[in-house]
Amino acid sequence: MAKLVISGKIHPDGMAILDAEPGLEIEAFPDPGTPVPTESLATANALLIRYGVITAEQVNQMPNLRVVSRHGVGCDNLPAAELAARGVPVTIVGPVNAVSVAEQVMGIMLALTRQLVPGDAAVRGGNWNFRNSIAMSELTGKTLLLLGFGRIGREVARRAAAFDMQVNVFDPFVPADVVEEAGYQHVSDWRVELPGVDFLSLHLPATPETSGLIGQTELALMKPTAIIINAARGGLIDENALYDALSGPMDRGGAGLDCLSSEPPAPDLPLLSLPNVVFSPHSAALSAEAIQKMGTVSARNVIDGLNRRLNPDLVFNLRHLTEAGHAL
Repeated sequence: MAKLVISGKIHPDGMAILDAEPGLEIEAFPDPGTPVPTESLATANALLIRYGVITAEQVNQMPNLRVVSRHGVGCDNLPAAELAARGVPVTIVGPVNAVSVAEQVMGIMLALTRQLVPGDAAVRGGNWNFRNSIAMSELTGKTLLLLGFGRIGREVARRAAAFDMQVNVFDPFVPADVVEEAGYQHVSDWRVELPGVDFLSLHLPATPETSGLIGQTELALMKPTAIIINAARGGLIDENALYDALSGPMDRGGAGLDCLSSEPPAPDLPLLSLPNVVFSPHSAALSAEAIQKMGTVSARNVIDGLNRRLNPDLVFNLRHLTEAGHAL
């Protein structure tokens, strides 16, 4: 008998896979505001985590742990290296939410360029004359710079190209010929490109190196009409610097933010007062289709991990496992 602890609610299709697995005891904590009790973690052989944070100290209290299945692709809420040192693989769901996030990015672009939010407010407020403000613009012919060319970045690039946008890509881990063979322009120094960029879309992990990556210096280089989109991780943008830019020299531009440094944001966050910022509650990956796929893949990863048959492509800490001398 193996014990699985679930932190967060997963799709019924995922639960059905787990319920059908013989010899699996399941203890679920679906409320995101409820921390998993220490005594439950201590007896877990597997952990499926959607919400919350697991610390290195908690890991040390989980002597029977054999696999951690992340309901998502980011693992900044897990001590992946420490788990690898103990031989515990951390799995992710792979590209199943890439389309959902890419569509959200394109939706944000359209909302800002087509002035959908203020246009809606104008009609509801009786201001039909808003149509004469000539506030809208088009995506066609505009330059998009992608920071990151992973699964999601590539899906965004495909969709942007379909709008006849110029797509430039910076990713130090992807060779230039791979980017250019896909039909996009590779750039080696993204900061040099900023003065000519109409849209900047971030597709990066949260690391010490990427924290505050977009700050006052970078924003000062951008066009007054430029738009910045972050549907990756909070903390990539200096939010105070962004407020200063969008309420000042970039007030004809805008931002689309699916994630913030603190979530949910404080009610007095200055960015919330700006009309040229579109927000979503870190929900870009949460389409009905993506949630179903994330639930089923994360469930299968639990079972595959317990049975030592994991797909290496879905093991987030594979390099650390290898360096520590642990095989899957």
